[in-house]
Amino acid sequence: MKESAAFVIVDLETTSPSVENGGRIIQIGMTFVKNKKIVEHFDSFVNPAQPIDKKIQQLTHISPADVRDAPFFEELAPSLQALLQGQVFVAHNVNFDLPYLNAEFARVGLPELDLQAIDTVQLAQILFPTAPGYRLSDLTHYLDLPLTQAHRANADAEATAYLMLAIWQKAQALPEKTKRTLLSVDWNLLRQSQDFLKMASKSKGTFETPVLNQRVQQMIEKRKESQRRFRILEHKKPVEKVATYPVSISDKVAALGRDLEIDKQRNEVMNRVKAFVDSSKHEVAIWQTSPQLKKTVSYLLPLFYTKRRKTNWLLTDDLSLIVHQKELLKKLAERLPEQDLRFVSLYQPSGYLDDSKFRSAIKRAREKGGNFWQAQILVWLSETPTAAFAELPRGIRSHPDLSEVAADEQSEVFQNAFAEAKGADVVLATYDTFFSWGRELTAVQGQKEKPAVILEKPVGIQQAIQDSIGLTLPLGFYQDQVARLADQAAQLPAKGRGVWQVNLHNWSVACQKIDQNLTEKDALKAAKAILDRLIAISELAAKTKLHTKLLVTSLTEQRSKLTWLAAHQEIIDQTYWTIDDERGQQNLTFAVKEEVFYQKYFLKQVSKLLAISSFYPESLRTFLESVPRGIAQPEIGEKVKKAERNLKLKTVLSAERNEDKQIQAAFEAGRKHLLFVAEDFNSVKHWYYKLSNKYGDDYMVYGQDLSAPLKKAAWQASGEDRSILVATPDYLKDLFEQSLPLPEVAVLPRANRWLEMDDLRLLVVALQKDPNSLLLASLSQKQVQAVKDDLQILNPGRRLVKVGLLKVK
Repeated sequence: MKESAAFVIVDLETTSPSVENGGRIIQIGMTFVKNKKIVEHFDSFVNPAQPIDKKIQQLTHISPADVRDAPFFEELAPSLQALLQGQVFVAHNVNFDLPYLNAEFARVGLPELDLQAIDTVQLAQILFPTAPGYRLSDLTHYLDLPLTQAHRANADAEATAYLMLAIWQKAQALPEKTKRTLLSVDWNLLRQSQDFLKMASKSKGTFETPVLNQRVQQMIEKRKESQRRFRILEHKKPVEKVATYPVSISDKVAALGRDLEIDKQRNEVMNRVKAFVDSSKHEVAIWQTSPQLKKTVSYLLPLFYTKRRKTNWLLTDDLSLIVHQKELLKKLAERLPEQDLRFVSLYQPSGYLDDSKFRSAIKRAREKGGNFWQAQILVWLSETPTAAFAELPRGIRSHPDLSEVAADEQSEVFQNAFAEAKGADVVLATYDTFFSWGRELTAVQGQKEKPAVILEKPVGIQQAIQDSIGLTLPLGFYQDQVARLADQAAQLPAKGRGVWQVNLHNWSVACQKIDQNLTEKDALKAAKAILDRLIAISELAAKTKLHTKLLVTSLTEQRSKLTWLAAHQEIIDQTYWTIDDERGQQNLTFAVKEEVFYQKYFLKQVSKLLAISSFYPESLRTFLESVPRGIAQPEIGEKVKKAERNLKLKTVLSAERNEDKQIQAAFEAGRKHLLFVAEDFNSVKHWYYKLSNKYGDDYMVYGQDLSAPLKKAAWQASGEDRSILVATPDYLKDLFEQSLPLPEVAVLPRANRWLEMDDLRLLVVALQKDPNSLLLASLSQKQVQAVKDDLQILNPGRRLVKVGLLKVK
């Protein structure tokens, strides 16, 4: 493919996904690109000679009136073929648009086009690996590209043209080393996409469109600036004195500007955080704030002015929160450079990419072909200053093969991260990182006081203790992997088989000593023998180049956990056996006493702990407040307490007799995004089909595990103009932990039968963040009493509500 090639970017709107099943094109949009610039457009409605489904009309905003006088496809087809001849065909999901168009040509008796073609979805996934999503709307928003009307072929074609140019420019701007590696591997991309990648990477010259230059250049400069900052962080001298803290709102506005929107409530919380962190008392504070309070900046800003006698740790189990905290700290640091606050993120060694392991993986990829995620990682490595997996989207981060290139505690990347953390005033980390490395980092930092810890999302701390300190050994998986290695070892020459026979015998002996009747002490001893044998086998497999999914780093980490548990057996709650439902394999689990670890080990490592959240399940609050003697528990000030009730949630209470009519009123009020939480999956199906039949012409309806898995369905629904999401109570349990989007209206049919109190409280708190939110539920009187102080009931006596009361003002 040549740089001088002519490109046509095509988008189709159709009546259904397949021509063979009667689908027809209803609009075609084409944008032509030549010499790195858009040169021409073509678009036309197409008369499908058939009705257009209401959902297609809703999605595309194309009505029967739009296509009534449009040409039929057979009338347009000869002109389309003439326009497309000799062009490189480009589409966002090329394996839909090109085959569909060719099927339409075949239907009207014309030959199919044999064109070079490229896919902007795959190319964007490689060149923009940290994008939040790869729908056209996601990418145009992320890259600040124009998209005037999504799901219209003309607008989508033009937006895809801008995207192609952004991809081209990004490939051209990659570091030369990255380009050479990227082009040395066959990534098995769709059609001629790899040819385009090669051409774009070797391309020279400038781009005409300024917005692309600016956006891509910003990404390059951001990478360089981040690298410069992190290289010098360790060598900075600590600040002995900090500027005077701005106590009043006016002082904070003068220091930071008005766009932070510091009101009385926010200012009060900031001042309380400052006083709490600077105090020399050993304290644990559990603060419940107003749902409307923007908490993160409220506790980050005071850290710039605190005394530098201790390190402040921000702990969570939510990687996206760490990234968010870091971005906010960077923005505050730009406004407060004189404060010179040093902050870094720190993860477990396996949370980083090991460069030497990745180079070995690329070497194998050159010989056997590459995996798609490796191409994404290559580009990401040219941008990241930390090589921390937390920066990656969940889809890449959760790839099973990523563990093969993960660092260990001896890896240079982790050693550098730990060295940077030595000089930090603020460390952003996961719970397990603090549990594993907090004590060691505190020792080498040599601060006058133990660290202070702030938790914005404390809801995950108990599970984090269980996951980090407890241990589950997948014995069935181990046995399967050893059996596979034994089969491979049997094919080795006689000399090589001997050492394998010894190691396999040792493994067999260790396995015979472990059974379900062992005492806790004996189970620990037997489990350690299992891990010792597995580590020896894994090291031997690496030496003899046999393939296995067993990782020495992971096994070593598990052995370290086991050694710690053996030395602290008072923390073990129980030892039990389970069967993995998916694989039918046996697991051995050592569960720990979360409260004992929290009180005896975690709290002794810190000088103070501040949990700041708008919601606490009762069990979590009890857990956090169960502190040993000698640790103070200060209360949050009265002003902040009162602020919790400054916005009540508009609520419609329904009865079984009028539930459907109350729901209808919400639709008549023009509410655009609604969540229906049903008791179980059968109820989800009932409501999904009921709502689709009644409101599907005007709303896109998504059902958990019907349209997509929960998280995907939730995010898809949030991106529509009008949508209904139907989900099980799992949605409520995942609401805080996974940061799911929350529609403005939540409907809980028959909630009196199944809704748990903690889930109700969580939902009410989450809805209170938006003043336009509405709760419509059939709550019992007991449920109402539990949250009555937070509700503004619009229909006393559960009477039919007036539509006007439900409209957004």
